[in-house]
Amino acid sequence: MKYMNTVNEMLLKFSEELSDTFTPREKKQIGKMFLMHHLKLEAADLLIKKDEEVPSEIVEVLKNSIAEINKGKPVQYVLGTVHFYGLDLKIDKRALIPRPETEELVQWILEIWKGRSPKILDVGTGSGCIPLALKENLPDSNVSGVDVIQFALDLARENAELLDLEVRFDFANAMNLNAYNNYKWDVIVSNPPYIPIDEKAEMKDHVVDHEPDTALFVPNDNPLLFYKVIALYAKDHLVPKGSLFFEIHEKLSEEIKSFLKDYGFSKVTVKKDLQGKDRMVHAQF
Repeated sequence: MKYMNTVNEMLLKFSEELSDTFTPREKKQIGKMFLMHHLKLEAADLLIKKDEEVPSEIVEVLKNSIAEINKGKPVQYVLGTVHFYGLDLKIDKRALIPRPETEELVQWILEIWKGRSPKILDVGTGSGCIPLALKENLPDSNVSGVDVIQFALDLARENAELLDLEVRFDFANAMNLNAYNNYKWDVIVSNPPYIPIDEKAEMKDHVVDHEPDTALFVPNDNPLLFYKVIALYAKDHLVPKGSLFFEIHEKLSEEIKSFLKDYGFSKVTVKKDLQGKDRMVHAQF
């Protein structure tokens, strides 16, 4: 008799075979995420269809996924998708995995600019998560994203096409935005590299071994490198009452606030994330 791998049995497999680096609750959630994705089911369907057989080809995909996760590959990269501010984005090693605090940054931008049609530039766009979420929620806005990594731009464009969102993605180095000298923006936003290289040893292996270094790390002696260059560009290219938004390192908030004021930004607000850490800055003239 042919052995059946039911939905419930495959969920149990995740709980039993995933590494103990995950809590029992996390194992259960990961199992649900993979079953929902590959079987194209909603969460409620998992219970309703718990005794239904999982097709053999999907069983093999799920088993391989468990093995990949146990080797340290990030869950999102194995799954190939990540949920970000209501959008399901394609994600892989070409770009940094979007974090919850970046969703909070998007929420802050939307709170300030809701009901308007701003012209927006995202510097260091990666997967395109920030500009795509902004375009989805500010449909009349004009949104662009730039990155120096061509692979990341390719991924961002793929996401825009999959989501049917009109966002322009261009190759540009944050250190040299001269190609945009004739542009004026209502909003400039960036989640640039901001982790001093010395902190690499303290970080989890699945981040260090798999996510792109160029999106994470800065020199120990110049951690504000990208913030300062982008702020100088914003100083000359924001419209009156325009907004500069940064995601920041929690330990750098006072330094960032200080140099922004030195650059002439009179209104500088630091915002904590849901963990109570200084993670976002909004600056205006």
